[in-house]
Amino acid sequence: MNGVLRITGGRKLEGSVTPIPNKNSLVAVLPAAILTNETVTYKNVPGTSDVAKILQILKLLGAEVDQSVTGEIKINCAKVNRYKIDEVLGCQFRGSLMFAGPLLARFGVAEIPLPGGCDLGMRSIAAHLDSFKKAGVEFKYVDGFVKFTAPIKLPKSYDIWQLEASVTATENLFMYAAGSGADFVIIDAACEPHVNELLRMLQTMGAEVGGIGSNKVTIHGNKELKGATYEPGPDFVDVAGLMVAAAVTDGRIRIKNANVPEVVNGMINWFELFNVKIERDGTDLVVSRNGELVIDTVNSGVPLAAPGLPKLYPRPWPGFPVDAIPVMAVLASKTKGRLLLKNWMYESGLEFVRELNAMGADIFVSDPERVIVTGPVKFKGGVIVSPSVIQACKAIFIAALCDPVVTEIHGVDILRRRYPNVFETYTRLGAIIERVDD
Repeated sequence: MNGVLRITGGRKLEGSVTPIPNKNSLVAVLPAAILTNETVTYKNVPGTSDVAKILQILKLLGAEVDQSVTGEIKINCAKVNRYKIDEVLGCQFRGSLMFAGPLLARFGVAEIPLPGGCDLGMRSIAAHLDSFKKAGVEFKYVDGFVKFTAPIKLPKSYDIWQLEASVTATENLFMYAAGSGADFVIIDAACEPHVNELLRMLQTMGAEVGGIGSNKVTIHGNKELKGATYEPGPDFVDVAGLMVAAAVTDGRIRIKNANVPEVVNGMINWFELFNVKIERDGTDLVVSRNGELVIDTVNSGVPLAAPGLPKLYPRPWPGFPVDAIPVMAVLASKTKGRLLLKNWMYESGLEFVRELNAMGADIFVSDPERVIVTGPVKFKGGVIVSPSVIQACKAIFIAALCDPVVTEIHGVDILRRRYPNVFETYTRLGAIIERVDD
């Protein structure tokens, strides 16, 4: 496990911070450059490891990548002449799978190594296979790769009802459809903010798109897509983590440019149930505690699993995002009462509560998908080894900030995959964080 931090908690986090750009949007919009021979410009791109890997894959495929301006990337794929993803790079993260759609649209074939990524249950590629199969794409496994082959002649139209509203499967199908010459109707499509950002970019590139923001999307593809300029919106998972950090440390954090209603309103509904105060100030959100952290189970309208037992579970957008569930376990641990927390999306998505319990949390594991969190507790610190899951590590990191104790966390470098400057950001807010050599 790489990276060790020693955190002295108990400090109120205060100040202003800009959340990172939406990392999940970049995983799709960067490979989408393959759909055109013209230059695509990306602004405000964070230096995450996933972005670096995607750019390296693009270069190996023949793309020209210009990073001469800080935070800006220009990609030209006119010379892309390969459709097989590098095995070593592709196996390291699930984002490599997002090359399937654009490569299929460009070459009619794509070879993708079976992807890796966070250890979150099975996370199979079945949803991708199902959606592509319904679009006439054939696939087979060859020496650790999945080889996708598009039909030589596409019908005039497809009517595809997806098996599940998988974000990445939806995005892959969108990119394939946008670069084709056919009409697609896609039902039970994912509609998260980053999915909508991809659709707007494809629209700018010349695809005809209808139903953006809904779970029924129509796309009329175009073999002659053009260049575009793209800038991602705020990462709502980062916003959720900052909201929790402000609440559990009794601090006050201004989250700049995060007052984007279609992105944050659903989460704000939930945070206000915990008695977290969220003020909208122009384009910013200002987050603090509104007194005691407690859920009014009688008058608030919160969903209940039993009398006095509220429940929170992830749902496809616009429901509560699954990636923000781990930090909510920390918020619930500092909130008076009990909360049933569910994660049905990932078989091992709640395993990190063992580490929180080792730090002093009171979390009862009902089964792999359900836990009951009782609060408020005082975290006691100690030496913790983080699971190989980014958001689980984020929850442990924020828990270490709550109380005036010392916590040593091993394996924290996984956080930089999504949050490249996370430790510097929280230090500026007042956290005491010391880097310790392994």
